[in-house]
Amino acid sequence: MNQPEPLFSSSRAFRLWRYSVEHSELVLRTDDDPEDLVELLFEGVLSMRFDQLRFADIVVGRAEDHVLQSPTVDIPHLCIELGAAGHSAEVVCRRLTCVGGTYPDGKVLWMVSAGRPRSRRHAEIPAVKRT
Repeated sequence: MNQPEPLFSSSRAFRLWRYSVEHSELVLRTDDDPEDLVELLFEGVLSMRFDQLRFADIVVGRAEDHVLQSPTVDIPHLCIELGAAGHSAEVVCRRLTCVGGTYPDGKVLWMVSAGRPRSRRHAEIPAVKRT
C-alpha cells in the first residue's frame, strides 16, 4: 500500500466535536482558540476508527480509496488517515471539507471528494423472477 497523500497538517489541537449517525457526519474542531476555529467536516461517513479523540497536533492524509460495491453500482469512498504524535485514526467517507470558522457559516478553505459512483450494468446481475 502506498503512503497517504498529504492533505493538511497543523500544530493546533483538534478534538472530536460531533458525530451524527442520522446525517453520517463527523466534525473535528480546534479547541485551542475559540476566536479562530477550524473544523474538519467528514460527510457520508461509512466507518471510522480512533484510538484517541483528541489530537495535540494533526496530519491529514488520503490513503487508497475504498469502493463499496452493490450489484448495480460501485461507490468510491475516501480513506482519510489522521495522525499525531503517538496515535492515529482513520475515517472512510465521501467528502472531507476544511472550514475556517464553523460549518455552515464558515469559509471553505479546501475540500476533497471521492469520485462519482460508477454503474456496474455490465456485471452479472441476477434476474428478478416475477410471481
